[in-house]
Amino acid sequence: MEKTFFVTNFGCRASQSEGASIHQELLESNITESQSAYDANVVIVNSCTVTDEADRQVRQMIRRVASRNPNARIIVTGCYAQRAPEELAGLPQVRYVVGNSHKPVVGEITLSLFDEDFSTHGRAEILCSDIFLERELIPASHLGSGGRTRAIVKVQDGCNANCSFCIIPSVRGRSRSIPPAAVIDEVRALVVRGYKEVVFSGIHLLPFKSSFYHLVCQALEVPGLERLRLSSVEPLEVIPELIDLVADHPRMAHHFHIPLQSGSSRVLRAMRRPYTPEYYSSLVERIRDRVPEAAIGADVMVGFPGETDAEFFETYRLIEHSPLTYLHVFPYSSRPGTVASNLPNPIPDHVSRFRAKSLRSLIASRNKDFRRKMIGREIEVLTLEDGSAISSNFVRVSVPPDCPVNEWIRVRVTGLDEDGLSGLQDHNRT
Repeated sequence: MEKTFFVTNFGCRASQSEGASIHQELLESNITESQSAYDANVVIVNSCTVTDEADRQVRQMIRRVASRNPNARIIVTGCYAQRAPEELAGLPQVRYVVGNSHKPVVGEITLSLFDEDFSTHGRAEILCSDIFLERELIPASHLGSGGRTRAIVKVQDGCNANCSFCIIPSVRGRSRSIPPAAVIDEVRALVVRGYKEVVFSGIHLLPFKSSFYHLVCQALEVPGLERLRLSSVEPLEVIPELIDLVADHPRMAHHFHIPLQSGSSRVLRAMRRPYTPEYYSSLVERIRDRVPEAAIGADVMVGFPGETDAEFFETYRLIEHSPLTYLHVFPYSSRPGTVASNLPNPIPDHVSRFRAKSLRSLIASRNKDFRRKMIGREIEVLTLEDGSAISSNFVRVSVPPDCPVNEWIRVRVTGLDEDGLSGLQDHNRT
């Protein structure tokens, strides 16, 4: 049997980082990557379970692969696999369900499937144990070919915050971090392999606090690292020193993603979020003052149980008067076992959808204005494998098709292009 695989990732950047590690392990085992899940012998579905919609997308993907690729062996791993392994085990052609507790062995399991008589297996095998028994975070290599451009390095996993709506602590366990020295070793190795940009990610970086700032400073000292970007960082983690570092260091990406969730004080308290709308507004205004061209994004939840129209409009007005440039808007989704799942006064789906649509419309206009201000400027961008490029402030730029991949180029922004910008190359970076 030909040994081919395909990895499909759902969810956050930490999940994407884990998927990249599985992908790399299989490549180093001389297994061929398929261009599509529909012609691979083994398909690894790296799942998310943050909402009902995330669950639905995972199940839809599995059923689609089973329908279009009836000989495929499917391995499901990730957060959904940790939360509801039995549910996934009953889906067609699923051979293994591997929770986050056993995610490091997904590569080994994949290799074993190539020698298995697929016609003889019955119900999927489940590998899943208590995630709260995990006390250490093992560094995972993300090394790939120099042709790749950006690497996501997961420096932390798990969460101790226990927000009332969130299932993540129960599927990722207690907060634990990779030792700083191991993180820096990983950054050095990525630079040697030709990566131009490294992205630091985690589930909840608060245990780092000032030490996360020092970790970022250490990474910037790695010779050859050309750009460092931060993934989602909680409001209380964005200390003034970190903002100043992004403002002043030429190799820091001008990009912050800071979850908001709600602009209502009462809703934030019900969510068990440890900051106020006033604190959040002051924080993003400080960022805009220090880094005028920065992209500033947020996660926002609408339709939390008991959220009134007035409380929703508090969120709307905060965003309307803030310097935020993009949003990830989520209608509330009840997750089993969370505190919020037992709260009274659920919001009807059509109300949540209307509120989400209102915020998306608001931020679309804001984002368009943000990008329009870049027209006529010359900016430096990193060319990606999909034929586009990315700016320091997280804007996609369409570039000429003959631009080499994984190179810094300077482009003159000529106009808006769907959700990004269009540009003409001026000259290569010197």
